Amino acid sequence: MKKIFFVTISMAMITVLSACGAKKQVAQSSNNQGNSNPFGVVVAPPCEIYDTPTEFAATGIYRGSSNQKGELQKYALLNAQEIIRLKMKHAYKGMVSDYASSVGNNKGNDVESKITSAGDRIIDAIINETSACCLRFGEIQSDGHMECYTAIKISKQEVAQKVAQEVENKLTQEEKDRIGFNEQEYRKQMEQRFQQYKDEHK
Repeated sequence: MKKIFFVTISMAMITVLSACGAKKQVAQSSNNQGNSNPFGVVVAPPCEIYDTPTEFAATGIYRGSSNQKGELQKYALLNAQEIIRLKMKHAYKGMVSDYASSVGNNKGNDVESKITSAGDRIIDAIINETSACCLRFGEIQSDGHMECYTAIKISKQEVAQKVAQEVENKLTQEEKDRIGFNEQEYRKQMEQRFQQYKDEHK
């Protein structure tokens, strides 16, 4: 009899505990239904900007002392420039690789290295000359720091034109003949590669 009594009590306790757990899950579920955003509250950053088919774009962010607004602006710009530099060099490296494959690997790595370094030089020069198309400062925080947001954009067509001209100038006539270099065709391929980069990184 005692055994049946203990089994009955145990079953009753399990039923009560299960019911409490179910109520807790229902409460959590109803709370989640009230907030349909799984990421909580999100906002767009100031100076929000994105790549387009014709331009590379980036927003740089830097946090520092509110007494050094000039420094904040400088480092936010450097951050944006570095983001674009990585994108442009990645796209250009892929383009050079494709170009080298199209002319044949037996043409020599020396020419490919020259083409790569010429492009890298022009990309760096163009990026270093960029200026902000948007500048915003955040509120001063309790620690005296604030954020600075800077956006920049660079024409893909301008980059392709200047890089193609630089490659044209750096290659000797013998090297151009060896790979069948044509500046117009090279520029066209670069513009296509930059467009592909935008499509591949949406």
